[in-house]
Amino acid sequence: MSEKITVFDIEVLNQDPASLCAIGIVEIQNQEVISTYYALVKPKNLSFDSYRYKIHQIRPQSLYKEKTFVEVWKDIHHYFENTIVVSHDIQGDMMNLRAALKQNHIPYPRLLMSCTNVLAHLVYPNLQKYNLKDLSQMNGFAFQAHHALEDAKACAYLLIQMMEREDVDSLYALHQKYHLEFGEMKENYYRNIMSAESATQLLEMNQKEDALLYHQSICFTGKLSMPRELLEEKTKEVCALSTNQVSTQTNYLVIGGKGYHKVRFSKDNKKVQKALQLMKQGQDLRIIHEKEYLKLLEGRKECL
Repeated sequence: MSEKITVFDIEVLNQDPASLCAIGIVEIQNQEVISTYYALVKPKNLSFDSYRYKIHQIRPQSLYKEKTFVEVWKDIHHYFENTIVVSHDIQGDMMNLRAALKQNHIPYPRLLMSCTNVLAHLVYPNLQKYNLKDLSQMNGFAFQAHHALEDAKACAYLLIQMMEREDVDSLYALHQKYHLEFGEMKENYYRNIMSAESATQLLEMNQKEDALLYHQSICFTGKLSMPRELLEEKTKEVCALSTNQVSTQTNYLVIGGKGYHKVRFSKDNKKVQKALQLMKQGQDLRIIHEKEYLKLLEGRKECL
């Protein structure tokens, strides 16, 4: 199967999430590299960050004559349209890319998302480390870490190696083999792929792909009407994932029925405030009552 895959890596100059200062891209088709791209980027915020400089060795002074993000995006937007976008930290890299898009009033492109870190947790479930350097060394690939294009090349190589190891001819097939849903992005909408830490739970699940909450990430807050352990067990039975914190992976924040309105509409609950912030940014996340959640636990996709 022929599919378009864009593997990328970015570096940021400072603590501003929109301060992209370098981007590397590797385009893959039929498990072969067909093109690459690299550029330094001049962000709007050029403040110096010593911690990040130690990582990527890029100084603000070296960026003054480089293209702005808007100019670079004109060169690379086609890599991110109607494709599968992959990195080794897709959650973090897409957070920075989204921040740069928002800062420059550029609509989100339409794409699917995968992550070699998440996939490596499934393909190699017993490793101690899953950083890109160790995974590359394990597969016999040497590269210069923290250079955006070199990191993108290593990520692309790792992806191809995992596809060959699992004897699949497409990234779609690899996801299907492990029952792993892609993340998705389109204008005013964002739904993340599950975290690497949660991915190994897929190996232990009896897959129920018709369950309405299949592979959804669930967080609970407030006073529940039943023991949290029991509710988490019910969640696991439908192949959904319980988490302790609201994050960019969260699909539902469930508020306990006892004192629901106080928790939902006050500004004291940090989980609710975080969820509202993510929803404002376009994340596919719902805040629901515990009773509604109990009904969703019984739901099946064919009933939609």
